[in-house]
Amino acid sequence: MSYSCPNCRSESVVHRHKGRNVGGITGGVAGTASGVAGATSGASTGMALGAVGGPVGIALGGFAGALLGGLAGGVTGTLAGSKIGEKLDEHILDDLECTNCGQTFRSDE
Repeated sequence: MSYSCPNCRSESVVHRHKGRNVGGITGGVAGTASGVAGATSGASTGMALGAVGGPVGIALGGFAGALLGGLAGGVTGTLAGSKIGEKLDEHILDDLECTNCGQTFRSDE
C-alpha cells in the first residue's frame, strides 16, 4: 500500500518500526536473562549426559546446557518482544515517516 505524507503530500514515506525494534531488544535481553537463570537445569542435564565422558564431558556438557538455555531464552524473548512491538507500531505509535519533510504519522490517519 502506498502512503502519502499528510504534511507535504510526498509519497516518499518509510516504515519506522520503532516499537518492533525496541520490543525485540527488550524481549531479547529479558529472554536471555530468563534463559540464563533457567540454564542451571540445562547445565545439570548437560552434566549428567556428559558424565559418560568423564570430567571433561561433565564440564563440556554443563557449559553446552547453559549456553543453549541462554540462547533459547534470547531467541524466544526477541520474537515475542518484536511481535508486541509490531502491535504497538500498528495501533499506538507513529509508524510512518516522510523522508522529504520528516513528518511522522500513523498509517490509519
